[in-house]
Amino acid sequence: MYVEISLLCLSLAVLLIVAFTVPLLWQVRKVVQGLSLTQEMLQKRLPAILQNLEESLVTVKRTAHIVNEQVEVAAVAMKRLQAVLGVLMELENVARLGIKLPFFRFLRNTNAVVRGVKVFLNVYTSRPHQLGQ
Repeated sequence: MYVEISLLCLSLAVLLIVAFTVPLLWQVRKVVQGLSLTQEMLQKRLPAILQNLEESLVTVKRTAHIVNEQVEVAAVAMKRLQAVLGVLMELENVARLGIKLPFFRFLRNTNAVVRGVKVFLNVYTSRPHQLGQ
């Protein structure tokens, strides 16, 4: 009797396992069919996708090369501009030192005296009615 009950329980367990695995296997079959369709679509479209990707890569490489060239040109221009500004700053320093020399101070003072004498002579030689205007 124990053997019959054990076999009955064992057969019920197998029946339950089969009952739960059949829908699972059915769902796995559907997934496999969907994957096979996806695989076929990828096999058909993959060469075009790869070609587009390759063209995009070539375009990106070309753009990066052009940008690098423009950056190099800008860097060279900036170096030249810095060199010119450096020369101008040196000239300014030389000019400031030159202005402090007595000779340049003498020229500046002489220029001021000449202007003063011109103004004095213009006023001295002008007619009196011109002064009122």
